[in-house]
Amino acid sequence: MIEGEIVDDWSERIRVARERKGWSTRDLAHGIKEREVLIRKIERGDLIPEDDVRRKLENALGIRLIDTPEDETVSRGGGRMTTTIGDVISFKKIRR
Repeated sequence: MIEGEIVDDWSERIRVARERKGWSTRDLAHGIKEREVLIRKIERGDLIPEDDVRRKLENALGIRLIDTPEDETVSRGGGRMTTTIGDVISFKKIRR
């Protein structure tokens, strides 16, 4: 089951993280036990990685490729909840 939406720049994140480690596409493919042609297609953006491959890439490269709901809350500036008048009225009606 997917935990969220895949990020828009997933192919670039993978390529940049691989290059930072000084790995070739062959090194990465060997490290996660996948074919090099698959890594190349993913880095070009021709193929979205399936969940099992995505997890392997995330673990090997130390990156996140999924926007989780928690990430969205933080990027929107909080997610702080406040009580509204409607909440108070509803609560009082329920208690009676």
